[in-house]
Amino acid sequence: MTGHSGFDELIDALRGAFVGRDGDPLDVGTHQLDDAQLHRLMDGDPDDGLAVVVPGTAVLEELLPGVPVSAAVGVVSRGQGVLMFATDPVGHRHRTLVEGAGLVTGPVAGLVRELRAEASVLDLVHSVGRELTAQLDRDRMVQNATDAATKATGAAFGAFFYNLVDELGESYTGYTISGVPREAFSRFPMPRNNEVFAPTFDGAGTFRSADITQDTRFGRNAPYYGMPEGHLPVCSYLAVPVISPTTEEVLGGFFFGHPQPDRFTARHEFLAEGIARYAAIALDNARLYERERTLVTELSRSMLPDVPEVAGADVVTRYLPAATGSKIGGDWFDVIPLTSGATAFVIGDVVGHGVTAATIMGQVRIAIRSYALLELRPSEVLRNVSQLTAGLAEAGFVTCFYAVHDPGRRILTYANAGHLPAILVEPQGETHQIGEALAQPLGVGAEFPERTTPFPPGVDLVLYTDGLVESRTRDLTVGIEWLLEGIGRVLGAADLETAWDELISELTLGRHDDDIALIHVHRRVDPPAAEFHQRADATVDQLAGLRSGLTRWAAGLGMSVERHEDLVLASYEAMSNSVEHAYRDHPRPGGLEVHGERHRGEVTVTVTDYGTWKAPDVTDTLRGRGHLLIDALADHTSTIHRDNGTTVTLTWTLPG
Repeated sequence: MTGHSGFDELIDALRGAFVGRDGDPLDVGTHQLDDAQLHRLMDGDPDDGLAVVVPGTAVLEELLPGVPVSAAVGVVSRGQGVLMFATDPVGHRHRTLVEGAGLVTGPVAGLVRELRAEASVLDLVHSVGRELTAQLDRDRMVQNATDAATKATGAAFGAFFYNLVDELGESYTGYTISGVPREAFSRFPMPRNNEVFAPTFDGAGTFRSADITQDTRFGRNAPYYGMPEGHLPVCSYLAVPVISPTTEEVLGGFFFGHPQPDRFTARHEFLAEGIARYAAIALDNARLYERERTLVTELSRSMLPDVPEVAGADVVTRYLPAATGSKIGGDWFDVIPLTSGATAFVIGDVVGHGVTAATIMGQVRIAIRSYALLELRPSEVLRNVSQLTAGLAEAGFVTCFYAVHDPGRRILTYANAGHLPAILVEPQGETHQIGEALAQPLGVGAEFPERTTPFPPGVDLVLYTDGLVESRTRDLTVGIEWLLEGIGRVLGAADLETAWDELISELTLGRHDDDIALIHVHRRVDPPAAEFHQRADATVDQLAGLRSGLTRWAAGLGMSVERHEDLVLASYEAMSNSVEHAYRDHPRPGGLEVHGERHRGEVTVTVTDYGTWKAPDVTDTLRGRGHLLIDALADHTSTIHRDNGTTVTLTWTLPG
């Protein structure tokens, strides 16, 4: 066996010490010790330095069973050991040499033990520090710091009180507990800035006491004058401030206690201070990260629309920034009410994060809204926006699903630019994915085919971005399958908002890697109103609102799509006639009333104005066609001219 020079030289010296009673050298055997034998030789504590030991009879019988040993010496250094032994009768010279070697190697071993102990302390502090400073979750970090410091100091229990600032700028104190249940402290007030706690909260320095109850500063403050009743017993006390290395602000303090006196040493103080320094860095990092995350969240939400009420539908929307990272994302949604009474539902994703993605997202969203308000068809909206996106120098991969719900016709018309398919759920619970692979993303595709599907009451539509279903550890197709399974539970819940929050948490485990945007549209099955009544000024710009209201009311009457369209068109023509003729010579427009009523298998719509119609010019062959259209669309019509206005009545017979 070879080793370092001191080890080998000591073995050589001891070999010469094995002599017989007559002084002649003896044959010396050697046995290399394994780890278990080394621990047995050293009684469970291998020496850290160069050491020699004379083993007892019981140890020799274990190490060299069956060997008639007359004398033996063990030599140990740096995890290696050799047992030297003789079987012939010996003198006592080897013992004398062992005693001399012990005088030399003993102090060296002690010094090595001390150095290794100090190294282990530093390793512990640095190890804890690495874990803390890598943690951006503040709540988890402060608990980990408290647990580590409590264990390192040998305290019976420890606490970390730290300062927080909420979104309104108000300061408050949070705390963590280690070693005992949190309930053990929950009924006690926060530590007060008295003479015992002041050095910590003021950042003056570490406070260590062998028995705090004997300290002259203890028990001098009302109302407790010491520990509150029921408080855990504290004799040994150690407190360390946590101070920001960048601002020198006191962020909080560690407090440790033990029911027995004189338990904390300078070594414990050193450990607690080291962990406190790392905790300060980690808390600074976590606070900065939270501020950035809050800013990103607020900025993201400020770019999202206010969701309007949609007649005949319940709409749930969600936007969640990525749970990791602090860069703004490019996901968005929009709900756009159109003047025709229809509603556009839009969802999209600009791949990537950061200012560029957010800027592109904002431009695309505004463009889509602008084209939507022109009542362009979905295919035309996406084609125009794609041309715009292609001209944006920094635009990357932009996907979008655009759908328009026409409540009068009870249909959904949609086009898809490279986005995930939408999910349509029938009243019986059957799910369909619609719009899959219709076209390429915006900026790449030139044509965007559109499709139409029935969208009557009782049907649900779900639009979403990939952050809901895809992650680093889960394939996209698997995530979509899980979403399809979970939608059934959402639709069966009494509260859609809460049900979606629960499903999102279940699908993402609360740690989604990407942004999430979602729109869920549920077409309510509302009982049809027996009557409709709406009044407005007889002006062109009021006609759209009157038509929209009448369209929504008539959608619940059970008429066929064709009959429903006849009712809306004939009524709109009657309203337009009143706007054009009733108040032509009046200085300002008067009122226009539209009344609908369902009664005994018939639907009646009356359009009433309070103006004065002029007699028609019989020579004008271009006018008067509106009455012909009304007569053709309604089952029965009548027009009554009064001194103070005109009433047009339109009637349709309901099926069955």
